[in-house]
Amino acid sequence: MSQKSELRPSTSVAVTLPARVFTRDRKSSFDPREDIWEWTDGPYIARIDFRRYSGGFEVFVPWLKHALLPFVSGHSSAHVINLQEAFAHFVDSMDACPEGDITPQHISNYAATLGVGQMGRVGTLNGLLQKWVALRLPLVEKECADYLAGRKKPGNKKGEAVRTRNPVEGPFSEEEYTALYSAANTEYGRGALPLWTLLLFRLLLASGGRISQYASLKLCDFDSSTFVLSLPQAKTREEHLRVSFLAFNITPQTARLIADYITGLKAEGYSDNSALFPEDLVMPRGPREQLRAEDDLFYGHCTPSDLSRCFRNLMGDIAPPTARLDFLPIPVAPKRFRYTFGTRLAEEGASEVVIADRMGHADLQQVGVYVSASPKIVSSIDEKMGDLLIPIAGAFKGRLVENEQATTQKGAPGSRIIDFRVSKDPLGSCAGCGKGCAFDKPVACYGCFRFEPWLDAPHEKVLSRLESEQEKWPDDERMAAVNDEPIRAVEEVIALCTRVWRQRKEQQEETVS
Repeated sequence: MSQKSELRPSTSVAVTLPARVFTRDRKSSFDPREDIWEWTDGPYIARIDFRRYSGGFEVFVPWLKHALLPFVSGHSSAHVINLQEAFAHFVDSMDACPEGDITPQHISNYAATLGVGQMGRVGTLNGLLQKWVALRLPLVEKECADYLAGRKKPGNKKGEAVRTRNPVEGPFSEEEYTALYSAANTEYGRGALPLWTLLLFRLLLASGGRISQYASLKLCDFDSSTFVLSLPQAKTREEHLRVSFLAFNITPQTARLIADYITGLKAEGYSDNSALFPEDLVMPRGPREQLRAEDDLFYGHCTPSDLSRCFRNLMGDIAPPTARLDFLPIPVAPKRFRYTFGTRLAEEGASEVVIADRMGHADLQQVGVYVSASPKIVSSIDEKMGDLLIPIAGAFKGRLVENEQATTQKGAPGSRIIDFRVSKDPLGSCAGCGKGCAFDKPVACYGCFRFEPWLDAPHEKVLSRLESEQEKWPDDERMAAVNDEPIRAVEEVIALCTRVWRQRKEQQEETVS
């Protein structure tokens, strides 16, 4: 037997681990003696594989499990996983497994390898090792607890992405927001974006929740008569996410889409208690393994990570370019919608109390960043980048036609688009005859790929009406900007018409000469 093995406690102590441990909600359990821990925690599915420890570090595993067990029964699965990952990162930094116990010197050496943005890992490791020492488990010197307790813990730079308007992780600029909204609508109409993705996109914009909240939604959480969504609240220290809810009014356009979507799901056999974003719809191949019983509150729900991944993949395929990243596609992640929601509330003059309430914060600690971030940054970005983005993300996506006879539907019922507020003459035609469309006609038509504007139609009158409506909000930039995208689309149509008429005039002049 080597000297190294003689210094270590026997791993046979693993038999002292209980045969079953229950998680904090007392509804999920597992055998901690197994190499893989896997359990459900509300909408989450937690998994820790202890087989990743090798090269002598296997001897730490039984004691690591002992140290983690109190957190399993009293904390969230995310916290347990973070603690284990902190320890794994710590031991991975070592060239070899230490001959004796872990000492303060090992921790000091580890901290020296971390960059400024990684120093928070020491704080997480501290939580685990303090418990390790308190339980008098071997292989970690008790002086480690004293060393960590006296060490200054750098705090996470919360809100940095919001404060700096980070173009990858922070809130979307106004131009990006508009371009994403237009792209999502267009690609859904073309069949390139599933309805569930469009709805999640709209709900993220409308309520700014965490992805775990949307993963917890059920069909019954939307009231089709009042257009109110009851969004489950996260981080409330309750038993699970479906204990408290926050109500959000949904716009009629989105509400009608949600109502139709729910009707379709119920026709396929889903019930009111089914997930609004069911895993067999979001993930056609299904989860790796079904860990939930049918009576589990979250049976059939996607995990937050799976819902986020599928959403990001689909939105990433259609994301328009952004000038803030040299015209690379806009990075799309659920957290960016939350940051955008909070930022827009602050820019509209909402107080910290209102922002905290609408974002589901229990206190005001996290919302100050939205109020303190200078709106001048946003104005500067939008002003300088907006004009650069317009030529690439054109507002008009339809097809200019000569007249009704040249349209796709050739006068079929429902195909004509008329705005009687400006003229009794048609503006163009809808290639889809308006079926399944819940958008405001004709304002939204100019930005729709199905719109076929006629060459000799009163588009200038539509532009005049939109501009006059914009002038009604001289003191409210956000309200005045509502019609920015439609105005650009109408201007593009007018420019196309002008170009065609000019070309015809030039051809006539050449023929006469």
